Amino acid sequence: MKSVLISLLLLANIAFANTEIVKVEVEGFGDSLQSAIDRGLSEAMGRVNGRSIESEVVSKNSETLNVKNQTEDYFSSSEYQDQIKSKTKGVVESYQLISSDKSSDGLYTAKLQVSIVKFKASKSSNRKRIAVLPLQSRNRCCKIGDTTLNEGPVAEELTASISSYLVQSRKFTVLDRAYEGQTGSEQSRLASDDVPITELAKLGQELVADYVLVGTINNVFLREQTRKLSTVDKVIKSVAGNASISYRIIDVPTGQIKFSQTFNKDLRGSVKSLSDPVAASMEVVSVVADAIGIKILEAIYPFVVEKIEGDKVVIGTGGDVIKVGDKYRLIQYGQKIIDSYTKESLGKKEKIIGMVEITEVTPKMSYAKILNTSVKDLGSIFKPKGFIIRSLPESSKKTDNAKKQKELRKKIEEDFNENW
Repeated sequence: MKSVLISLLLLANIAFANTEIVKVEVEGFGDSLQSAIDRGLSEAMGRVNGRSIESEVVSKNSETLNVKNQTEDYFSSSEYQDQIKSKTKGVVESYQLISSDKSSDGLYTAKLQVSIVKFKASKSSNRKRIAVLPLQSRNRCCKIGDTTLNEGPVAEELTASISSYLVQSRKFTVLDRAYEGQTGSEQSRLASDDVPITELAKLGQELVADYVLVGTINNVFLREQTRKLSTVDKVIKSVAGNASISYRIIDVPTGQIKFSQTFNKDLRGSVKSLSDPVAASMEVVSVVADAIGIKILEAIYPFVVEKIEGDKVVIGTGGDVIKVGDKYRLIQYGQKIIDSYTKESLGKKEKIIGMVEITEVTPKMSYAKILNTSVKDLGSIFKPKGFIIRSLPESSKKTDNAKKQKELRKKIEEDFNENW
């Protein structure tokens, strides 16, 4: 599984990176001429592209070549070089065997001039890699009205939706298919709260990931509720409910928990009808995935304000991550806070100075208007990476939803009285 994944990563890097040919002279040593040449080629690849996973893979591949004889002429032939180029996925463009020697103790030396394809990493290759482990679910956790759904498809869809959200953010390279070789029991064990953090970190290292996301769906429920208007003989039907998901993000290099939360989402107003339970559950998945995705981004890559002009704000995040009409708290960064015991950075002090509403979204950026602020002239104090926006707390959203429901009931009553 590991070797297959690494090979796929190699192919992806070759396919999408800019390249140039670099020539280097190296010496290789081994107990045979082939071994000396292989080690020389590995040394050349390491010099040009670094001591990377790619070099290890291609050097192992070259060891499986079909060798007809151990002569200089054969190892210099186009037939053998074509094998090398094929097995190294084109990393070794060509080479020249300048000289070879065998010492009295049987050690071979091969001096080579090697043409190596050098990869120029694209900007996207610098993105953090996050491995999204399939979410697990508690037994009979998903109830829509009177229907208890099979939790498996719900968990699969939520995993895919979170992955999609993180891809849209353009901040991560997402590894969401890296676990297909694991059994269901292995996946469940890794997602449990009891599994050691060191084991998750080790898994992340094997998958060449910076972060590993694991989580469990605790419950998702929706129910239809009715409310009789006080002034007229009319009943309003609506859908209410809640979703609870526990998840953790493991920082692979440090082996520590980067972020952990039991996320509770009020689903009032998120779904219009329960007539189709499966469709209703997919609507819930979309809402919850977006909310969790925002929490993950805010923990690792907060939405940075790139520019402020008057009452207009430019945010360096766009795509499907941010939606028109969404409201956010406008926050000014302060000084960095250091833990007194560990001396580690706890992040920067944050001061809420206002609220903004998204007015326009492009693939890479978003635009917002300032609804209110405690600072008179924000433009005069603006500095790069000095301001961010954060989503409103769920309590504020509940208050906002309740206000909208009250306004809706009032409008229905007014319309009814007018028509009556």
